[in-house]
Amino acid sequence: MHSIDHIGFAQRQRLQYIESVAYWEGLVGRKRISSVFDVSENHITQDFSLYRKAFPDQLDYDVSARSYRPSRKFRPYIGTGSADEYLSLLRTHVEGHSTAVLSAIGDGIVATGLPVPKSEIDAAVLREITRALRQGHGLKIRYQSMSHEAPRERTLWPHALVYAGLRWHVRAYDSLRECFGDFVLQRILTAKASKVKCPQDTKNDVEWHQEELVEVIPSASLSVNQARVIASEYGMKAIQNEFVWETTMKRCLVPYFLYWLRLDKDAHSPFIALKNPSLAERYKIGGEVS
Repeated sequence: MHSIDHIGFAQRQRLQYIESVAYWEGLVGRKRISSVFDVSENHITQDFSLYRKAFPDQLDYDVSARSYRPSRKFRPYIGTGSADEYLSLLRTHVEGHSTAVLSAIGDGIVATGLPVPKSEIDAAVLREITRALRQGHGLKIRYQSMSHEAPRERTLWPHALVYAGLRWHVRAYDSLRECFGDFVLQRILTAKASKVKCPQDTKNDVEWHQEELVEVIPSASLSVNQARVIASEYGMKAIQNEFVWETTMKRCLVPYFLYWLRLDKDAHSPFIALKNPSLAERYKIGGEVS
C-alpha cells in the first residue's frame, strides 16, 4: 500500500472527491472529475492510479460505464464517510454554489434548498473589529439598534465573534449601557480604533464564561412512533425512559438557540419542547442593542 502523506493539497482534494463520490453516489469517472477541477483527464488518470495503489481493492472499474464503482470491501480512508460530512458538502453546494473545490460534490445529484439572505458586512468595519480583537483595543462605533430610530455612537471593547445561525455578532463591553452584550455586525455603520482602556475585564462577562444546559424533548402531543422519529431527527438519546437532546452552551447563546428552534417565548414548535420551559422566560432576544 502506497502512502499519500507526501502529496500536495490540490491532489489530496481530488482524491477525497473521488472517494466521496464513489461512496455516496456509487459511480465516479474521469470526465466528471476533470470538469470539476478543471484539469486534464490524464491528470485524473494518475489520481485514480495513485488512489488504487494507496488503497487497493477499493474501486472496481466498470468497462461499460467507463467509470469506477466502490467494491464490496470499500470504506472511506480519506474522508470519514459520515452522512453529516456528505450533507455538509451538499449544503455548501446548494446554499451558495461556492467555488470551494469539494462543494461541487453536489453536481452529481439533484438538490435544492431554501434561499439564504445574502447579508452584506462592511469590509472596513469588519477589518477594524478583527484588528481590535487581535490587538486588544476598543472601537468607537455608530450602531443602529432596533430600539432607537437613529444610530447612536458608543465605544465597544470586543472580545469574541459569535455566529448565531444567519448572522454574525461581536461580543463586547458597551460604554453606553455599561455592560457586555452582542452587536450585529451589519448594524455597525462605522468603526474606528479607540485607545481608551476598557473599564471592565472580560473575565466579568458572566454570560460568556458561564454555561447553561438546555434539554430538548419531543412534544407531549406526539404519539410514541412520532416521538421516536423526532428523536432521531434531532439526535436525541434515550435517558431514563424519555428522549432528550442535551446540549450545553454559553449563556449568551441560549436566546439565539431557542429562537432558531422556535422554542422561545413568542413562538411554538409543534414537534419539540423544552424540558425546562422556564428557560424561555429567562432567555429572550431583544434589549436595547438588538
